[in-house]
Amino acid sequence: MLQTKLNRSTRFNVPKRLDQQLQSLNDNQLQIRSFASDAQAPMGFAGWWFYYVLGIPFFIAIADTFVFIDNGIDDEMITMFVLTVIFFTFMGPGFSYVMARMIKNDSPTIFDRESQKVSMVASGVVFEGEWHNIRGRIKNLTTLSGAVPLQDTIIALDLKPVRNINGKPLTPQQKKMKRAAVIEGSFTADGYDGCEMAWEFIREFMENGPEGLDVPKRLYYPLSSKTTRTSISFREAVSYHWPFPPYRENEPTTLQVIKTILVPVRLAFYIPNVLADGCWNWMMNWGKPKMLLPEQEKAQQQAITPDMVFDILGKDKEFMPYPEAKAKLYP
Repeated sequence: MLQTKLNRSTRFNVPKRLDQQLQSLNDNQLQIRSFASDAQAPMGFAGWWFYYVLGIPFFIAIADTFVFIDNGIDDEMITMFVLTVIFFTFMGPGFSYVMARMIKNDSPTIFDRESQKVSMVASGVVFEGEWHNIRGRIKNLTTLSGAVPLQDTIIALDLKPVRNINGKPLTPQQKKMKRAAVIEGSFTADGYDGCEMAWEFIREFMENGPEGLDVPKRLYYPLSSKTTRTSISFREAVSYHWPFPPYRENEPTTLQVIKTILVPVRLAFYIPNVLADGCWNWMMNWGKPKMLLPEQEKAQQQAITPDMVFDILGKDKEFMPYPEAKAKLYP
């Protein structure tokens, strides 16, 4: 398998670029999105959506059928109804709960210039690595989408387990764990070229700060409740899923056309979308704080995100220099 080893001194003669991998950026903390959490969050939302679109209408249909039965309701019918309720509850809210627990036990990968550390939380365990001694690789990766193999190129940085987020000491098995902070997704360029650009972005941030870097804008409409471990409330969902979409000033015309075409679909599923997003918000905010590391709290201070840059960049520009973005967003 083709791969290129990485360390602090590894340099590539390419532009410094980071695209959808970027979660947020400020003077001292760079957050890289967890694509594992991004995959789990839509499934958590989908569990509630499945429950409202299929589960509850099915319960109503069965209950309505019982009303018109002349011979009474026997034990077999009651058992069937109970099993159906259990099935839809398990596959709906139950499935969402499992996804929420998994997301709450993970964090973005955080590059901290103050401490010169790279850290992340995975499955409730804090992993760290010293920047001056960081090791990793750019490598090819084969994944499956259903039964279709897909080729991907990723950056993987080696981190070591240091503690549990619940305060308990590491078990002997946890101490032996090896974890790679994986940076993946759609890069500016394909394959190794895109990963090299992303590495140069990260290295420049850790070595010299963000002043010489550009912040990308996110071209797609924000998926609030389904990415970056955040969620939207019932009140926010009412406007977010409103079937007649708000057109953003700097978004591509193609995206506006797609929004218009989807108006009938958004109208048909407006109520279940609002209910599903609201319940997913409740589930994500119930029982545990969102931020797992002190570095995450610091990363929120004067943070710049691609969504913020979207609102102040024109259609023909994809990136904004960090100093310019900071001056506009935090004058």
